[in-house]
Amino acid sequence: MEPTVRRLVSAPVAALAGLVVLAGCGADDEAGESTMGTIRTAPPEPQEQQVPQAEPRVEADCPYLSAEEAAQLNGERVTQVRIDDQIDPPACFFSSADGTVQLTTTVYTLDSAEEATRLVDETAPPGVTDRSDVEGGWTGGRSGGPGGALVALAREEQVLAVQSTQEQSVKAQRVAELVAPRIAD
Repeated sequence: MEPTVRRLVSAPVAALAGLVVLAGCGADDEAGESTMGTIRTAPPEPQEQQVPQAEPRVEADCPYLSAEEAAQLNGERVTQVRIDDQIDPPACFFSSADGTVQLTTTVYTLDSAEEATRLVDETAPPGVTDRSDVEGGWTGGRSGGPGGALVALAREEQVLAVQSTQEQSVKAQRVAELVAPRIAD
């Protein structure tokens, strides 16, 4: 069964420009009902470099974050883990008991450190989001609220994005703090 994915909206992450599209928390759907939405990654708008779209393709363990760690750090039981093994390292999607994705981790490698920094600054704009630093030279921003939380960090050519349906950005930050050293080259 393919997991449902929730959309997150947080005002500071509205400038997501190509890394992640967060849409319509509480927006009206076609039937006129209010919906929570879905977390999903989307292809970027045309720019100098394309960032691949991450999708929960296969059920498998995440190579850098266990289901138990994800549950403990995000504060919600994990019932399924799916990965996108077409990205290296794989993007990881952790689902809740109701089948919706509650936490995602994605690592992108861009052509340059400048491109990675630009992408993080567009995703988590300085001055709009809280600064986020992680051991090993990772830097960027984080935000949280009723629509969920996001941490976006750059280190050299890499970008680490952590999304959570939890409101507290500290939970996504703790995931980033655990994952970042594990994916460092």
